[in-house]
Amino acid sequence: MLKYIKSFLELIYPEKNICQICDTYDESINDKYICNTCFSKLERIEEPVCRICNKSLRHNPDLTICNECARDSRSFEKSKSLFSYRGTVKRIIHDYKYCNKTYYYKLFSYLLIQYMKENRYINFDYITAVPLHKIKQRNRGFNQSGLLAKQIGKYFNIPYIDTLKRNNNTEKQSNLSKYARQKNLQNVFDIANNKIPNLLDNADILMIDDIFTTGTTVDECSKILKQHGANRVFILTLAR
Repeated sequence: MLKYIKSFLELIYPEKNICQICDTYDESINDKYICNTCFSKLERIEEPVCRICNKSLRHNPDLTICNECARDSRSFEKSKSLFSYRGTVKRIIHDYKYCNKTYYYKLFSYLLIQYMKENRYINFDYITAVPLHKIKQRNRGFNQSGLLAKQIGKYFNIPYIDTLKRNNNTEKQSNLSKYARQKNLQNVFDIANNKIPNLLDNADILMIDDIFTTGTTVDECSKILKQHGANRVFILTLAR
């Protein structure tokens, strides 16, 4: 009976072969959630990149570390991002977060999973996400990074845990200068509960976020995780 119900629902709410961005039907899409035309509009970050934060070094190809990472120590070991945050990528991330297109989590998770497989970025003890403040999460209805982390963790069989909580509903980071961003995040994050340190003990953690701007947010999160026992923290974002 469940098999027939599932087949009936797929007729009403078809997902296979439908591009989530342009709604085009194409049999070549299958479970990718995106057509070739829309995929070609997503600007991938290509080598050379900073080996720490993945910033493009195409204008300084002789470098292996960007100026920011050379100047400022990072609490995370490495951060990787798939796309440049502009054009179609910027639009669909905005729509995902603010325009009730929650279903984009399937497309974004698929893209992140393929990237992780291609780059062998998969050996982690736990996966987690940058937390939202409870007021913002209640208003939005979901944590956009948490949805991605859970889907990725399920695919790779990496246990998902809510490691951190956000104490303050801070101003949007993208509106602030670098100094203001650092000040804005002081004492904002804390460990989610007293059981987390036992889980984190000597563990390698993958933290998911949607956008890497200066890295201030994920760096602060990484610092808290390490203070509570994590061995290494790695970052993965959709765009930067």
